[in-house]
Amino acid sequence: MVAFRHLVHSLDPNEGGVSSSVYSLNHALNELGVTSILCDNPKSINTTQLSVRALNVVHGLWHWPSRLAQTKKSKTQNPYLIFPHGMLDPWFQKTYPWKHIKKQLYWWIIEHMAIKQADAVCFTTHEEMKLARNTFTPYKANEKVVGLGVDNPPVENLLIRSTLIQRFPSLNGRKILLYLGRFHEKKGLDMLLHAWVQNQSQETMLVLAGPNHERTAYVRKLENLGEKNKHDILWTGMLDVHEKWEMIRMSDSLILPSHQENFGMVVAESLALGKPVYITNRVNLWREVQQANAGMVVNDDQEGVNSLVNQWLTQSNTEMRKAAEPCFLQNFHIKKTAENLLNLAENLYSF
Repeated sequence: MVAFRHLVHSLDPNEGGVSSSVYSLNHALNELGVTSILCDNPKSINTTQLSVRALNVVHGLWHWPSRLAQTKKSKTQNPYLIFPHGMLDPWFQKTYPWKHIKKQLYWWIIEHMAIKQADAVCFTTHEEMKLARNTFTPYKANEKVVGLGVDNPPVENLLIRSTLIQRFPSLNGRKILLYLGRFHEKKGLDMLLHAWVQNQSQETMLVLAGPNHERTAYVRKLENLGEKNKHDILWTGMLDVHEKWEMIRMSDSLILPSHQENFGMVVAESLALGKPVYITNRVNLWREVQQANAGMVVNDDQEGVNSLVNQWLTQSNTEMRKAAEPCFLQNFHIKKTAENLLNLAENLYSF
């Protein structure tokens, strides 16, 4: 029987969507009756209660997990897979050229061998796989698309919803457009706020939910951009997992105007609750959303984001709402990813 050990540099949810996707995948494998554990500390890997033939699954690049998995394979023949989780996306190369040069040097020396020697490099979408091929050189990988996703959403919690409304009374009676995530340049939030401040409706509200406790220059820029319509913009700060689900339920739709998004867990979560999604074509699952008519997809420029906001404000999304949950069930349920990963492991190896 296949056993999985997930190696991840950090499980801190403040660092992005990798941690939540790893938790979800680990749980889904356990639900299938498969032994699967998490490891975010290289010192603990030898103490885990798995057989020596456990399959190591590396999540992310540039840190200890890929180096450790490669070393374990050379010494003990433990096979390993790598999920790059968008870290081979060329957007970073174009946006941070000096960092890219340093990473290219590291790639030549170490990382490209971890990719080459991996038994498979697992991508969440065909879009991610296609984008990964020309970012670093040399590049040679046994590429597999296994997907990613989330589990069924929890049941509605009216107590938490009531608490949220008490904390944020301005939500009451408003039609909510929700952004949920980090405040990072790649998220395109400056474009979103430029588009939003043209809106003067008293019936709508833009909710920006995410960790903004660090007073970065980008956060201050966003706050200045939103000052004109500050009564129609709500900054909630970081929401816990239960608050997050209820905030999605309270919203009309989700917006994600990113310049780069490997997958977009929050897109899958919103679709699972039947919420249309307004995204750019730099969110790598955009093709599935567009084909299902479960949201609106535009270019990641100011004109595109203006059209996202304008359509949400002025046009009905009834048909997209009907398509949202079926899109999730067909494409983004984590059980399918777990099954794909299990089938991949069983086909590659004889345990």
